Amino acid sequence: MILFLPFILHILDLKGVQSMWKIHLTLANGMSHVLNDVRTGKPGWAECQPSGIEKLEFSFEGKNMDTGKKDSYHLILSGMKEYNFFVEAMRSISGGKTTIKGMWFLGKLSDSNKIIGFVLADQIASVVSIDGQEYYGTATVGWKKGIIGGKVIYSVNRR
Repeated sequence: MILFLPFILHILDLKGVQSMWKIHLTLANGMSHVLNDVRTGKPGWAECQPSGIEKLEFSFEGKNMDTGKKDSYHLILSGMKEYNFFVEAMRSISGGKTTIKGMWFLGKLSDSNKIIGFVLADQIASVVSIDGQEYYGTATVGWKKGIIGGKVIYSVNRR
């Protein structure tokens, strides 16, 4: 199930803002790791091999559809058994520029087969699914181990 929230995402905004558009991971033993800009072709998720993720954070800019103004937002997933991130992209058969269709941030809950998360596309969509059906009814790959026992947080907040 995908639920849409009242925001519009601006994928190419905020050049020069260093902390936006990068996934921040809080790892075991208080360590942290920052991935590359997710709008690039190599955000670094596939290469990242953490021993355990406590929290995934992502800051971005979007337009609030209620006010029409641009706002900064902060996405948090925490306390998950596993985490996943991927970019849904499209390129014309004849070649040309690749277009980002959505950025998926997912987490598996430790006490069930439920997957929750967000898709950032034209709007922010909340995802609630079961394991193996999280991407339009099919499974995804690239899951990273989480640290079980922490408080489960699943939110997008205006900064």
